[in-house]
Amino acid sequence: MEIIRHEGVSKLTTRSLSKAVGIAQPTLFLHFGNKSHVLVALVDTIQERLQKEMAGLALAQLTPLERLKMVIRAHLNFIQQQPGIPRLLFSEELQSGDPIFRDRMNELVMFFLTFIAGLIGAAQERGEIRPDIVPQQNACILIAAVQGLAFRWILSDHRFELAEQADAVISTLIEGWAPRT
Repeated sequence: MEIIRHEGVSKLTTRSLSKAVGIAQPTLFLHFGNKSHVLVALVDTIQERLQKEMAGLALAQLTPLERLKMVIRAHLNFIQQQPGIPRLLFSEELQSGDPIFRDRMNELVMFFLTFIAGLIGAAQERGEIRPDIVPQQNACILIAAVQGLAFRWILSDHRFELAEQADAVISTLIEGWAPRT
């Protein structure tokens, strides 16, 4: 992730990675085979860490809407702590590279999308969000807003705190989802 963070995915090579971790390049090939397999393993690690982060939030004690807010804040904080993630997500390799890597990244995004849609649906059941909101569609909109914020953060050279911007994104969307009186 440090190589990706500082130099981008295109500069992550088996040579640069083997040098960074202090092993011979052939040893890296024994474990991963090629760069695409390294990237898939990296996505696996990101998902494991993200799931662990979410599990540590004590979400069960919160209302569904509070859970949604907490998850988005935690997600943006996670990205801020792992600045290579947006560079990986917006990389040329993901757009036109190995389909195995692209498919694995899509699985991660779909996992998170389903999780967010579930929180929106639970908030609807509790009356915290209007019943006419389509959870899957609005989860996509929310994730797109988060990704846009992460992209702006990259372009600003990390000049603002992502977590501090979370509430603006959350409140804007949630106000639109609020039950009408």
